[in-house]
Amino acid sequence: MGMALARVPSMKRMTLIGMFAVVAVLTCMPMKAAYAYIDPNSAGALYQFLFPLLIAIGSAFAFLRRTIASAFTRLTHAVASAVRGDRGKRVQDTERPGGPVGPGEPGGPGGPVE
Repeated sequence: MGMALARVPSMKRMTLIGMFAVVAVLTCMPMKAAYAYIDPNSAGALYQFLFPLLIAIGSAFAFLRRTIASAFTRLTHAVASAVRGDRGKRVQDTERPGGPVGPGEPGGPGGPVE
């Protein structure tokens, strides 16, 4: 079994370890009678408070998902460019404003060489 765990990716290994830990804790826990009663209305009050809150959070996330995605995209590009060391350079900065060099223009095919 030890050899089989070595081939499992780390995320699955962590899931297996977590599941094993939960099972171990539940089997070691003594089972005792609770002798308690929870009124059904107390769960209803909790439901009335939490359900609209969760719906509002989900709706805000759905409404702002493009903004959130573009913010994460900009953040990842900024981090990647900082790691690469080309922080101030962009594709637009290296190209000419009119597009690529055409034929007959300086630096283009058939044009004078600068």
